[in-house]
Amino acid sequence: MFARKIAACFLLFAFLGVVPLGAAQDKPVRALFVLVGAGGHDVEKNCPPLLERIKQVGGIEATLLAPPKGKPGDGAHLAKLAEVKRADYDVLVFYTVGNKLEGDAEKAVQAFVEEGGGLVALHGATASFGNSKVWLNLTGGRFAGHAPGTYDLLINVTDKDHPIVAGIEPFTVNDEEYTYKFAEGVKRHVIGQFRERPAKSSEKNNNNDILWTIEAGKGRVFHCGLGHDVKAWSNPSFQKLVMQGIHWAAGKPKAVSIPKDK
Repeated sequence: MFARKIAACFLLFAFLGVVPLGAAQDKPVRALFVLVGAGGHDVEKNCPPLLERIKQVGGIEATLLAPPKGKPGDGAHLAKLAEVKRADYDVLVFYTVGNKLEGDAEKAVQAFVEEGGGLVALHGATASFGNSKVWLNLTGGRFAGHAPGTYDLLINVTDKDHPIVAGIEPFTVNDEEYTYKFAEGVKRHVIGQFRERPAKSSEKNNNNDILWTIEAGKGRVFHCGLGHDVKAWSNPSFQKLVMQGIHWAAGKPKAVSIPKDK
């Protein structure tokens, strides 16, 4: 009898177009990974460790907007951002460098976030689209340089209560040390900083910010300045950080467990 009542409730929900809360929470976050970058930022070499981890852990449905195979620095596909709609994805994840965000693509990305979509900007994303003030305001800053090479950088969590850093203790990642020129009038909530910078850092204002969030319209932005190369993308703490950032940006905060590799 009880089972029949439960079945009847689900039929009623389906008829009314209502998804039960539990079912809605079980749906994976639809994330569009927007990728372009060659050399040290080669998207074909760097991204697979995280994408494979996402498949292993679940909870995120990753779709790629990527260059043709063998041409990781070709940005022609970025024009397709003009077709991005809030109904199709929950989060846009950018791992890009250089290029331009033109006209309709810029408008579509801005509308996506302001209408409630999430944006995750990784590493070279702030060294992208220098022509776009919209992009600068969405991400909160523009890349302004780094000490030559990569370093073992210790990252401190500055807001332990934030869902993106749930379960993440201070961690070390071999990565580039980015500095920024911050967007004027944009309120950033800093959740992680370098404990210290390399001696050759170009940072002049004693600012160590590297992880922050921004509220933009109805949407949520997570900036993560880490992720230079495959070593960083293979780092379990980086993977946990990005995956939890995707869930948070989607409006569905979730703590993610990263299995230990055998």
